[in-house]
Amino acid sequence: MDMTIIYGTGMFTAIILALVLVILSARSRLVASGNISIEINGERTIEVPAGGKLLQTLADADLFLASACGGGGTCAQCKCVVETGGGAMLPTEESHFTRREATEGWRLSCQTPVKQDLKIQVPEEVFGVKQWQCTVES
Repeated sequence: MDMTIIYGTGMFTAIILALVLVILSARSRLVASGNISIEINGERTIEVPAGGKLLQTLADADLFLASACGGGGTCAQCKCVVETGGGAMLPTEESHFTRREATEGWRLSCQTPVKQDLKIQVPEEVFGVKQWQCTVES
């Protein structure tokens, strides 16, 4: 049996193994995982899994912010104040806020990633909003 084939197979396996280890290491550092807490208006705290956007995370916790665009970042109805943990404002959000609002922490919840513990302020009337399922017939 030729040693070139054995060495080639061994090197190929070693390279693939090294690449897998690099990917797993990067994933553990870059991708949020586990549970985080979101403090809402200083009154209510919810524990949620990391990942996704704030709008959907709040909806999963039965807290519904208005969103006519369905989370596309175009209607600007899902405004909230992110006091801590929201990261930098995305370019898709910048056109919806004045500089003053941006420095005060206003964000679109549909564009805010849930990667770390958050402290947010939402309008009080949001706590009474209910979700309705309906079918439009024409």
